[in-house]
Amino acid sequence: MALTMELKADFHMHTKDDLQDRFIRHSAKELIDHAASLGFEVLSITAHDKIEYSPDLHHYAADKGILLIPGVEVTVEGRHILLINYSGTVDFKKIADLKQIRSPEILILAAHPFYPGLVTLKQKLIQNIDLFDGIEYCHFYHRFLNFNKRAVAVAQQYQKPLVGTSDTHLLSQMGHTYSILTVTRKTAVGVVEAIKKGAVRVVTKPLTFWEMIKILSKFRIDIFRSF
Repeated sequence: MALTMELKADFHMHTKDDLQDRFIRHSAKELIDHAASLGFEVLSITAHDKIEYSPDLHHYAADKGILLIPGVEVTVEGRHILLINYSGTVDFKKIADLKQIRSPEILILAAHPFYPGLVTLKQKLIQNIDLFDGIEYCHFYHRFLNFNKRAVAVAQQYQKPLVGTSDTHLLSQMGHTYSILTVTRKTAVGVVEAIKKGAVRVVTKPLTFWEMIKILSKFRIDIFRSF
């Protein structure tokens, strides 16, 4: 029997190089430094419609014990979808076009699918459920207000794994919700394989009311400063 290990992971993160989130202040290396201080071992930086990955960043993360996997948050039909261990084109016209990239090495995740807003999948997730390998459980929720509940129900109904993430735009968002993977090898393919077979569990705790207000107010202040 192959030996297994547990890895702390986050697959939804943004930096100041993200062209759609110019209010972000931290760099990719600052994000990696902070993640290392919190004990993360697997990360994917998922800029909007742009691959933010390089051999330099990969080696920088590796020096801190972190496996950095290429990823992106693509906008397809106006909706956000996470592609992990992916570094190809980001120009998809239809959600159905994702069939072209499906493979054992690539992970397709529904990003915060039932949160309010125009960019979340909502019913389009159900309509295209066979395209998705997993569903995100996002950190931004309160015990009395949790838009992840529908995601949990859909994951159970269609037997899709839940993947805990931070959707980091501020470093303070990291560590509230993340994934623990059980893998036989610490490689990108090993990570993808583990999630696809359900060897992942979500570790999460709800934000307090004041934590939510602090994050929202920081977003508004930084967005204002970016113009």
